[in-house]
Amino acid sequence: MNKRSLVRFGLVFLLAGAMGLTQGAVASDKPANWTLGTADGGTVSFHDTLAKGPVVVSFWASWCKPCLKEMPHLNAYAKEYAGQVSFLAVNADNSKSVAKVAPFLSSAGLDHLVVPLDTGGTVQSQLQVGGTIPFLVMYDGQGREVYRHVGYKPGDEVELKHEIDQLLARGSQPVATDTALPQWTEAVTATNKFKYSYSSETDKEIFDNWLDISYQFGGFRTGAMLRSEAPNEFGERGNRIEHRFFEFASSDFQVRAGHFFGIFGRGLVFNSYEDRVVRIDTRLDGIIATYRKNKLAATLFSGSPSVQPVDVRGLDLEYDVASGLKLGFSGVTYRPDDYLSPEQKVNREFFYAARARQNFDFGDYYVEYGQRNLSDQTLLPEEPDDGEALYANVNLYRGPVSFSWERSFYKRYAVVANADGKTALNRPPSLTREFTWTLLNRDPHNLDPADERGHNLDFMFSEGDWTALVSGARLKKLGGETVYELGYTSVARDHVGPFKVTGGFAYQEAEDMRQSVVGELIWKVTDTSSWTLQAEHQHVRLAGGFGYELGEFDNQWFKLEYERAPSWAISAFFETSNKYDEQRPITEKEGPFPAAQIAYTLSNGGNLNLWFGKRQAGYLCSGGVCKFEPAFEGVEFYGLFRY
Repeated sequence: MNKRSLVRFGLVFLLAGAMGLTQGAVASDKPANWTLGTADGGTVSFHDTLAKGPVVVSFWASWCKPCLKEMPHLNAYAKEYAGQVSFLAVNADNSKSVAKVAPFLSSAGLDHLVVPLDTGGTVQSQLQVGGTIPFLVMYDGQGREVYRHVGYKPGDEVELKHEIDQLLARGSQPVATDTALPQWTEAVTATNKFKYSYSSETDKEIFDNWLDISYQFGGFRTGAMLRSEAPNEFGERGNRIEHRFFEFASSDFQVRAGHFFGIFGRGLVFNSYEDRVVRIDTRLDGIIATYRKNKLAATLFSGSPSVQPVDVRGLDLEYDVASGLKLGFSGVTYRPDDYLSPEQKVNREFFYAARARQNFDFGDYYVEYGQRNLSDQTLLPEEPDDGEALYANVNLYRGPVSFSWERSFYKRYAVVANADGKTALNRPPSLTREFTWTLLNRDPHNLDPADERGHNLDFMFSEGDWTALVSGARLKKLGGETVYELGYTSVARDHVGPFKVTGGFAYQEAEDMRQSVVGELIWKVTDTSSWTLQAEHQHVRLAGGFGYELGEFDNQWFKLEYERAPSWAISAFFETSNKYDEQRPITEKEGPFPAAQIAYTLSNGGNLNLWFGKRQAGYLCSGGVCKFEPAFEGVEFYGLFRY
């Protein structure tokens, strides 16, 4: 039996075993279950947590500024309501930044929260979070949603506490085995995300709409997403069904047929995901099955990407050995014949990776090494036939101090390049920091899995009202050429009277050199209203250095924002630059750039946003992947409805 037949046989066997468990399975009236590893090395099941009583689930990320403001309040409530309400702070960091989560939690003193790691975005997809975080859902003891909220404004914690107290006053109890099955409206989850823009310069309109609907009955769930474009940014029009699926889940098995995403380890060999902000969708169409029992977890899949005509097979195994040590193995294989020239015929590509991770009381480590091999090849003489990847991370933390170190080495390690026309099916961790500041994202570095190595070092200290961060990174080509350098430091104090103050400095060098000074002042006027002033200055020296014609310039960016919880936020933006004509690419315009935004948070977990004005050209980044946006003048209206 050949390797391909073995993979197919294994998948069919696993699927048959899973479906065999459906015989005699009892339909559950609880919401769909999910299981994730946690930041401290453990595992948490949503249903097991729900069996203890009401649960608050909040999605957050280390690069999300409103999330970081909300987390201390959730931690305080987790302590206050211990034994009455469980708090699950689901982390949405991807493979790029998830290594920073445990050190941040330790140094920030967020020790009362259970923090599941949704690195692959599977739970976010299941609950239709849609990339809009922070997003919070509260369930009563019977698993019914009783409160939803998107975003965070100072004072939102007051409303959350009120909702928790009301729920407890009603005497919510754990789920009873004889509870009636949910009604149709309780079993359906639906969200609608849209974006409309009109350019006053070009008289061009763009409209994108994503309608997600899923239906759950017991352990079964099915759904689809309708994508509407009228037109999109590339001028395409039409409606199409995406993300259609049917899945079954029991306590040990989960099987999904149709479109699916997933991640193995930290994404060295497989990381299929969707990001609507930067228009990435590397979904596969096929079948995926996962088995979890005691200390073993296994995932097997077979599928094809939306653009490339290839059949991809994947396997992932992880075993909890002892003392927090977990060992894993991943493998992906496909035949790339359909998009290579006849001279480059390759029968099959294999990507393997082995990993180890372990948590201690004072830290954790993660290491993963992978290889790329080709079989039965007839390549051009200059075509390389090998590849390898290494990612390692060590975190040490004790009390208010944390230390994090990362190392990467990537050589010809892209799995199905351009799987969706732009992005590969794997996404190894990048060592560049994700910033919450606008100008610091103007010159981002995108990971090159074919030719890159680097180091990253972070030190964080948090004590009382003070928080300090020092970060440095250097990335090089394998030949030794430096492609990106970063030095960054920030200091924050939570209470200076009624104010919170944050300041920072960054040095970045890629093709250009950028020095930035940033600051933020938050004035909490009342328990539910606040003002925020954010100011950023950046000095840029264009590639070539002093004495060259293009020279240097400065950018300034300002934001003044008024927020009133739980609904309103009104913001004004202003950007200036002293670039002269020769320094501006054709996609950039001459400033200044004034703009304003009005945001309204809906009571059911949705929001509406109206933006109008002028915007400088620059990169739009999400989860470490960046997309260049030209200068824009006009109106944008976007938002999210939940039903």
